[in-house]
Amino acid sequence: MRNLVCQWQRVIPTESAALDFLTVDEDTGTVYGSYDNLVLKMDYKTKEVLLRHSLPSPDPDNPVRITDIHWLPSHLALFIVINGTTLALFHPGSLTVEEVVEIEDGVVCVSWAPDDGVCVIITSTGKLMLMNEEFDCIKEEKARQESWGTESPQQVGWGSKETQFHGSAGKGASQQPVFASLTPIAAHDTEETRVTWRGDGHYFAVSTVDDVVEGVAARVVRMWTRDGVHTATNEPVPGLEDALSWRPSGNLIATTAMQNNQHQVVFLERNGLRHGEFPLTLSVPDTAISGLHWNSSSTVLAVVYEGREQCHVRLYTTSNYHWMLKQHYTYDSRSVTFLWDSQDDLRCHVTTEGKYICYQLSSQVLTCSETTTLVIDDGKVNVTPMSRMCIPPPLSHAQLKSPCNSIACFEDNTWLVCGDGSISRFDGVHNTPTGGEKCPSEQYQLEGEFPLERCNVIRHLTMVSPNKAICVAVVNNNDSLLTLELSDKEVFVASCMSLEDTVINMVRHPLTGTIVLQLFSGELFELHDGMLEPWGNEAVRECVPFAEMSLAVFGGEDMVVIGRTSYNHLYIDTRLWIHDCTSFSLHRTHLLLTTHNHTLVCVSLSQPSHVARTTDGVVDTGIRSLERGARLVISDPLSSRVVLQMPRGNLELIHPRPLLLTHLAKLIDQNEYSTVFETVRKHRVNMNFVYDYHPEQFRGNIAGILASTSGNLMELFVAELAPEDTTLSMYSFMTPQSSAAPGKVELVASDLIANLTEMVNRDPGWLNTLISCYVKIDDIPSALLQLKNLSKTLPVECESAIRFMLELTDDEALFNHALTTYDLELVLQVAQCTQKDPKEYLLFLNEMETLDENYRKFRIDTQLGRYKLALKSLVQCNGRFEEVCQYVIQHSLHSTALSLTSGEEQRKIAELYAGLLKQQGCVEEAGLLYAQCSMPKEALTCLRLTCQSELAISLATQMSLPGDQMSGVAEQLAGNLKREGKHSKAAYLLDRFCDNPDAAIEVLCEGCLFSEALQLSHVRARVDLIPSITTALRAQAETTFMVLQEKRDLVERLSTRIVMVRERRAAVEAGEEVMDHSDLYSDATSVTTASNVSRRSSRSAKGRRKAEKKRYSLREGSKFEYFAIQEEVKSTLNFLRDQDTPIRDMLSMLLIQGDRDRAGNLLTAQRDLVTLLDKTRKVFWPPVQRDEEEEGVDQIEEPVSLPPPESLRPNAIVMNQFML
Repeated sequence: MRNLVCQWQRVIPTESAALDFLTVDEDTGTVYGSYDNLVLKMDYKTKEVLLRHSLPSPDPDNPVRITDIHWLPSHLALFIVINGTTLALFHPGSLTVEEVVEIEDGVVCVSWAPDDGVCVIITSTGKLMLMNEEFDCIKEEKARQESWGTESPQQVGWGSKETQFHGSAGKGASQQPVFASLTPIAAHDTEETRVTWRGDGHYFAVSTVDDVVEGVAARVVRMWTRDGVHTATNEPVPGLEDALSWRPSGNLIATTAMQNNQHQVVFLERNGLRHGEFPLTLSVPDTAISGLHWNSSSTVLAVVYEGREQCHVRLYTTSNYHWMLKQHYTYDSRSVTFLWDSQDDLRCHVTTEGKYICYQLSSQVLTCSETTTLVIDDGKVNVTPMSRMCIPPPLSHAQLKSPCNSIACFEDNTWLVCGDGSISRFDGVHNTPTGGEKCPSEQYQLEGEFPLERCNVIRHLTMVSPNKAICVAVVNNNDSLLTLELSDKEVFVASCMSLEDTVINMVRHPLTGTIVLQLFSGELFELHDGMLEPWGNEAVRECVPFAEMSLAVFGGEDMVVIGRTSYNHLYIDTRLWIHDCTSFSLHRTHLLLTTHNHTLVCVSLSQPSHVARTTDGVVDTGIRSLERGARLVISDPLSSRVVLQMPRGNLELIHPRPLLLTHLAKLIDQNEYSTVFETVRKHRVNMNFVYDYHPEQFRGNIAGILASTSGNLMELFVAELAPEDTTLSMYSFMTPQSSAAPGKVELVASDLIANLTEMVNRDPGWLNTLISCYVKIDDIPSALLQLKNLSKTLPVECESAIRFMLELTDDEALFNHALTTYDLELVLQVAQCTQKDPKEYLLFLNEMETLDENYRKFRIDTQLGRYKLALKSLVQCNGRFEEVCQYVIQHSLHSTALSLTSGEEQRKIAELYAGLLKQQGCVEEAGLLYAQCSMPKEALTCLRLTCQSELAISLATQMSLPGDQMSGVAEQLAGNLKREGKHSKAAYLLDRFCDNPDAAIEVLCEGCLFSEALQLSHVRARVDLIPSITTALRAQAETTFMVLQEKRDLVERLSTRIVMVRERRAAVEAGEEVMDHSDLYSDATSVTTASNVSRRSSRSAKGRRKAEKKRYSLREGSKFEYFAIQEEVKSTLNFLRDQDTPIRDMLSMLLIQGDRDRAGNLLTAQRDLVTLLDKTRKVFWPPVQRDEEEEGVDQIEEPVSLPPPESLRPNAIVMNQFML
């Protein structure tokens, strides 16, 4: 689908006849040419002849003539053959000639290998010589070998030719010889010897004219190895000519033959066998093919042929094994020399009489109306509207009969420009009937003040209106911008603007009409009102030269230039975007790229260009894998169609997800939901997108959506409906028009049910959709009831609807849902549609019919496992309270039964519930229930086991218990409170209800409530208990003092240790030290094997706590030592917070008792510990935490200890100095 387009053409006058030979210096890009004894050095970049030197002749009677040239990079000199006998080196710097070898036999042909390591020389005596780059002869052989070669065909015994099937050729083909007999040379054969090398330099082929072979002179092609071994000879081809070129990829050798009065390009394999051909439409009497030339990438074959007064160059490419003529250049010269550039595969060099021309070609897709492809193919243009069909080449939808080199389109008009300057206009190109050939509507000859020479090529033809176009052509050896206007019967040049530099690209934006040109230097200019103005700002004005160029707008910004270089670098203005872009295409909403990784990348144009490109790469909205070598052809701007071409030529039509979803969003905005649903189903897009993109519009137009779509599509939509918002997950690159409300599935299904309920009565075809909505929200009983209501009017449809429901759920589930309706007739109807055995349900249904309604519901709900609903129905049955109690006990439905019963029944249920709670150990709840049931004795029995002392004493008082029983209850409650740490309440019970102040004071001292103990001793006039209080006070003060000292010492040691641990961790992160945790494992076990005992012990709660404590050990060098230190300091802070009130109480009591020394020591210990913790807080929790996500660090996965909150910060106890 691609065409060869001439990007630029640079002409250099040589002031000589056509040069005989050309060669390129790959390092500098300069071109050397020779004619007779003249050597020229030309630079197409500067358009100058850098060197013009005539070789002197030592013998006036024997003038010097150069018969071949080749640039040798290893010698930095030009290899030349002088007078067909002398091999020499010409040094351009010193203009000296160094003769290296003299060949007395005479040189007929010379050819260097692609790596310049070996040279093949054919002498006039038929000798083949191989020389290395130092001109040492390494092999000599006869050029005309009599044998086939070392790889001659062998008979493998698969039967004779007579017994083989020959297809349409018939039986007569079996009598024909395997190879045709040799035929005389063609009339136009120059009888020259030709040599061509394979691209890798391992093989070369020699085409010679054998003097006598079977009595005739015939041309033979022989294949040789680099070492001079003859491997194969060609299969005899009638009319074989001298042109010869080996494809660089190595699979074919191209030559020509005259057969049936027609020139053909014939292909040979390395083994000499013929491998296809294609005809050349030439004028046979007047033409002779002078050469075949492959470009370096093996994609273009150049055919050079000469006529009587003109010379021609044709460029062919292949697609699907069909060879197409892409460019045809005609020169008013008797001879022409052609050479492909070795660095750029689409650059060629041509010399004619008095001129050297350098062409830069580009492989581009030519389109009309953005989607109709135009493919040039030997005298016609194949037209295919890709928006409607996808036809691979060489086939097409229609053909335009007119040879052309350039194409331009404007809306419905197409101009084709031939190499001779004639112009053909075609109207209604993309409306051509299928398979038809369209002749030109008009054909004009280009007229005007500036006639064009035949060798010039009209480039960058761009139409700006139906009757006006602009183009670039060479006038007086410089590029000029021509304005062409179409009148009634002629096309004339209205204006000609001479340019200082060569135009290499010219593009027009299809919407705005903006035209931008790029010159050879890379500068960009905008054509505005016939004048060239600098493009954009100075920063983006100079770009690298592009092979392809387009205009686009990113995110509402100014227009930018998108260009791809011949090295597959993609640029946005001057910014390099991608370095491996093989092709690109502009869609109205996306930029499409193909890469060397065989992927298609879609970049949204809605975002600014600097946002779409980051340092890591292009921010794409979708990547799709492609077949190897696929390239973009077109992208339909009005849809999501994208056409790609495979390397062989086949086409592939795809719909990339970003383009497809953008197209769907546009259709949703236009409220075309019928097209949206069809497209979504066709391309397997998640149907949730239809709702997620614009929820408010969807819910507001449900009636219209149902009216425009079919029931099948809505069934698929309901089936795929899910709570997930696809615009936030799989299609996150799409921005929704409105936010979705929570409960999407329920909202949509409810709205559909509300509209479908009425539609089903009018059109039963929507019944399945209605059922799908009910099933989606798991309301199958409602669907069944709906079917029951419709069963009278639509019996057949209801039965099919039930069978449809069986597709959405299994038989057993549907049967159970039918039971929930309590409609036995409906249950029977559903059961009959399932695969259930009647024995499984008939007995049950018959039994249900004999029961009353409430008990029937009870039995059904019990079978379905809905015990609460079953209990509700059972409670409504009269005379079944005993069964209710048993049912409650069986299914533990006490709380539900309490809410369903009242009066004596409720009290009975509560009693049962209290007994159950008592068995489960919930004595407090059981006591409360017993109290509610007016059972104080059972309530007190439960509550005396809890800490509810107030409620228990209250019940005991109501029961008027004797004093000894009351004391027993109080003692038991006091013991419970003491175990819970509620010493004050426990002492109150012992003192108030047990009349035991000794025990009460002892409990208060255990709880460090010394002030309350002293108060109670005075209240009860028990002064004798004060010494015991004082003794307990001093003992507790000493214990607390020692604990504070130990805590302070521990914090000091840990503050030093944590600094060492932190330094070691920093060394590990810097790579200076490797963290070794081998000390964590026992010597008796391996590192990778865990103990079975440890694994079992960690399953219990106690074992887990033990394992956790062991894991976070303070032992030096342990794995989680850092975390353990921080947690230990936190526990110290918690200790200070919990002991703040007891310490204050002890200080007050010690001062009252006059023990100032103990009080001072205790206060000092508390203050020192608080001060130390405040001082070392930043040591344990530094302000800047270590970055745990730094790459390249051998990090340890461990828990994180957060700094303690400010509420946990302890305060030192303040006390006046005089008190101590």
